[in-house]
Amino acid sequence: MKQVIGYLRQSTMKQQSLAAQKQAIEAIAEKHHIQHINFYSDKQSGRKDNRSGYRQITQLIQQGQCDILCCYRLNRLHRNLKNALKLIKLCQTYHVHILSVHDGYFDMDQAFDRLKLNIFISLAELESDNIGEQVRNGLQEKAKQGRLITTHAPFGYEYHNGTFIINQNESPTVKAVFNYYIKGHGYKKIAQLLEEDNTYINRQPYQVRNIIINPNYCGRVNNQYGQFDNMFPSIVSTSIYEQAQRLRLQKQTKQTPSDNQLKQKIKCPCCNATLTNMTIRKKNHTLRYYVCPKNMNASRFVCDFKGINAQTLEDKVLEVCRDFYQNQRIYTKIKSAIDKRIKRQRNIEKHHTLTQEQLIEKLAQGIIDAETFREQTQSLRQQPQRTT
Repeated sequence: MKQVIGYLRQSTMKQQSLAAQKQAIEAIAEKHHIQHINFYSDKQSGRKDNRSGYRQITQLIQQGQCDILCCYRLNRLHRNLKNALKLIKLCQTYHVHILSVHDGYFDMDQAFDRLKLNIFISLAELESDNIGEQVRNGLQEKAKQGRLITTHAPFGYEYHNGTFIINQNESPTVKAVFNYYIKGHGYKKIAQLLEEDNTYINRQPYQVRNIIINPNYCGRVNNQYGQFDNMFPSIVSTSIYEQAQRLRLQKQTKQTPSDNQLKQKIKCPCCNATLTNMTIRKKNHTLRYYVCPKNMNASRFVCDFKGINAQTLEDKVLEVCRDFYQNQRIYTKIKSAIDKRIKRQRNIEKHHTLTQEQLIEKLAQGIIDAETFREQTQSLRQQPQRTT
C-alpha cells in the first residue's frame, strides 16, 4: 500500500482555506485510487522552508515513509525557486511522486515530468515576486498621498475609522515622559516617577525609551518610503521631540565590544536568568559587572541579586578550570571516555563497510535484485553517520 502525504498551506485569509484545500486533494486522490492521506499544514509564507508542517513532510520523505506527496497547487509547497529545487531533488532521490490538484501528476522518475515541475515552480516564484512588488508599490503610493499604511496604534493613540486619534487616558503619560527626559532624568528614573504618580500609566525603562525615540508623537512618520508630517495628531510639539533627540545624542557614548569573558554563560543565583554585562566608565578607569537583567529592565529591583564584579568572577572561574584540568584522575577519565567513543565509532564504520560489500556481492551473484539492493543500501545510509 502506497504511503501518501498531503500538504496544506495558507498565508493570507484571502487564499483558499486549509479545509477547502484538503477537500480538493481528497477528491483528486480518489480519482487516482488513493484512499488514505496523512495531512500536514502551515499558515505562513511559502518563501521559507522553516515551516513546521513542511519540515515534517521532508523528514518523512527522508525516512522512506512517503510515496506520493499531494498538494492543492505547487506554489503551496514553495514560492522560492532555490528551496523548491531542493524539494524536487529530495523527491527524486527517494522516488516520491507529486500530485497537485491544479497542476497535475509528476512522476519524479521521468525527466520530462521533472522539467515540467521546474517550470511550474519558476512561475510560482515569479508570481510571488509580482505580488510583493504590487504590495510595495501600493504602500508607497498610499504614503505619498498622506494615507496610513498601518492600523497599529502606538501607546497614546487609538485607531478609529481609518485614522489615529489621541487616547486621552494614555497621552498624559507620553507628555510626562518627554517633560521628565528634557529635565535630565534617565529612562529608569522616569519609570520610577511614573510609578509614584497615580495620574500616569506605569512604563518600564525600555518602554520609556521607545516613547522618546518615536516621531509619531509629534505627528511625524518615518518609514522606508520617506518622512511624512501631520500623519498623527501631535501629543508633543516638534520642538520638544527634536530637543529630546538632541539630548539622546549628547548622552550616547561610543559603543565598544564588552571585555566580559563570561557573557551569556552565567546564571543568576536567585532567579536563574542569564546575567548581562554592565560597564561603568570613569574618567581614569572602567568598572565591569555581571548583573541580573530583571533589575536592569525594571524600574526597581525585582531580584535579590544585584551583581558581581566581573574581574573577580572571571579570576575565580579561571582558577577552578585550571585546577580541574590539572587533576590527573579527571584527565584519565576524560581520555578513557574519548578512546571508548572513537573505538565504538570505528566498529560502526567497519560494520557499515562490510555490509555494503556483502550487498554488492549478493547483487553480483543474483541473490538479491536491484530494488532490494537499493532499499538495503538506503537503509544503511540512514544509520548514524560518523561523528566529528
